[in-house]
Amino acid sequence: MGTIFNAIMAVALLLLAWGFAQFVLWYRWGTAELRRSGHRRLRLTESDRFVFMIACLDEELVIGPTVEALRLLVPNAIVIVVDDGSDDRTGELAAAAGATVVRRELPSARRGKGPALNHGFQTLVAIARDRGFDPERTIVGVLDADGRLSLDAIPAVLERFDRPRVGGVQLPVRIRNKRTFLARMQDFEFWGMSAIAQMARVRTRSVSLGGNGQFTRLAALESIGPAPWSRALTEDLNLGIELTLRRWELDCASGAWVSQQGVETVRALLRQRTRWYQGHMLCAHKARQLWESPGVPRWTALETTVYLLSPSFVMLPWSIAFTLGLAAVIANAAGLSAIPFDGTEVNVLQYAAFWYVLTFLPPVVMATLYARRSEDEGMLGSILKAHASVFYAYVNMAAGWRALGRIVLGRRTWEKTRRVQEPALELEEAA
Repeated sequence: MGTIFNAIMAVALLLLAWGFAQFVLWYRWGTAELRRSGHRRLRLTESDRFVFMIACLDEELVIGPTVEALRLLVPNAIVIVVDDGSDDRTGELAAAAGATVVRRELPSARRGKGPALNHGFQTLVAIARDRGFDPERTIVGVLDADGRLSLDAIPAVLERFDRPRVGGVQLPVRIRNKRTFLARMQDFEFWGMSAIAQMARVRTRSVSLGGNGQFTRLAALESIGPAPWSRALTEDLNLGIELTLRRWELDCASGAWVSQQGVETVRALLRQRTRWYQGHMLCAHKARQLWESPGVPRWTALETTVYLLSPSFVMLPWSIAFTLGLAAVIANAAGLSAIPFDGTEVNVLQYAAFWYVLTFLPPVVMATLYARRSEDEGMLGSILKAHASVFYAYVNMAAGWRALGRIVLGRRTWEKTRRVQEPALELEEAA
């Protein structure tokens, strides 16, 4: 048992050290990027065009206000709503709000978000050509049906596209419906570590594109082909890799954001994260293409590869080592006994303090930044969320194992995230 315990502790310490080192790097790069953001916001010119696409399936609760908000924020924008075979009034409400609605019918409909976006892309390209839009100056924004842009999102995005080789820009994500503990934890997750990690990845031009708040240059999408989005469960991650392979850079508009609804039950959260992790794991094979492509910078290939392999080679082993190691520490701490490690006796309180610092210090540091960046979050509440986030991570751990099981069993079906009714919303101001 001693040998097994030593092995578990060694793996746990190795993963802790890796995570801590990665946090230090991300925090340093991310906060530096945050300080630089927003210093030069650009305004729309006559040659700049925005076209938004929203793939929808039974989204009557949220689609109308989303289209209205976009048309208020960017009056000359084109909003294309792809109704992917909805059974409700999604298409009708989107059209009433001013969107161009493209309807898909079964059996072609409901094959995933990627095929739905590709269907809308055909309409987008036709409109752009008819109106003489310059593909280099036409920005395609992809939002979820519940997506809301902050007031300064468009200038912030334009600032990033001012570099001609930038093909994609992602906005950080915030959660709106923070009325439950679970939704508040999702906001802490997205607006905290995830946002800083995205900002840090600007340094290596390997920012991940998301399904909400995703902006791409039309010329970059056309460089992939007539169907830029794949059938992958994470079509957004796949799109970012395809752009990288074609020598486009990926960026993050750090100072602005897109908000969305958080899921309100553990079951729904587990289902959502399972789909994300399954798609993430299935995209990992593309790492080889990054290294084989002479046009991809080595630091971009390295950081993207680490990101692609993290669920399988970091999170899953960590879920085992962390759980068993924590159980062993608690068992020994109950008797205040020493922990046998590598032939020596380690004081359990000293070990617990060491474990606490490596495990909780990163989220606590992030909590202080999260509190400063959130207009409705106090420092104490944010620090408490930081401690809760270590155990909230068990949802992601469980989702990772569930995703692995679905891959082994060959299951690729998915169920969309359901929305909740919201009061009428105004355009959101950036902090």
